[in-house]
Amino acid sequence: MATHIPPTLSPDAIDTLTELTTILTKFRAAAASTRQAAAASSSSGPNPSSNNGPNSNNPGGIGTPAPGAVTGTTPLPIPSTSNPNSTAASTSFTAKDLPQATDNLKHKLQRARQAVLTLPDIGRTIAQQEVEIKELEERKRKQIAMLARIREEGLQFARLEQSRRDEEGERMVE
Repeated sequence: MATHIPPTLSPDAIDTLTELTTILTKFRAAAASTRQAAAASSSSGPNPSSNNGPNSNNPGGIGTPAPGAVTGTTPLPIPSTSNPNSTAASTSFTAKDLPQATDNLKHKLQRARQAVLTLPDIGRTIAQQEVEIKELEERKRKQIAMLARIREEGLQFARLEQSRRDEEGERMVE
């Protein structure tokens, strides 16, 4: 049974990882720039009410890690955009922009679901498929046995023909 895949199920038509990566990269870049702006505004001067110094009530005198320090919560580095002329508008990506940015992604997934539903026998259960597999395995076993029997008969025929030729050759020599 040949299965024909609809043209809408091509890898390019349902590539969602690339789009998702682009969206997440933009979102992370905007979040990082927001964090950097917040850190810059909060570090504009010493804060006397801060409890992060060595004489604070903080046990061990552990303070806030320095900007860029590697901690367990440090995000992965954000790849730079491929467009060097990109404007601040591309980095002003917020959570409000996510639904609009993911619309194309949702449409691709919907088209993929519809294409999958057009595939033949998509509604068959696992039990039905297992029954067909057993039938096909039995058919294959019978075909292999038939080929072995035909091969053996062919070898017997070849031996008989060879012995017949040998007998005819002996008669001609006499």
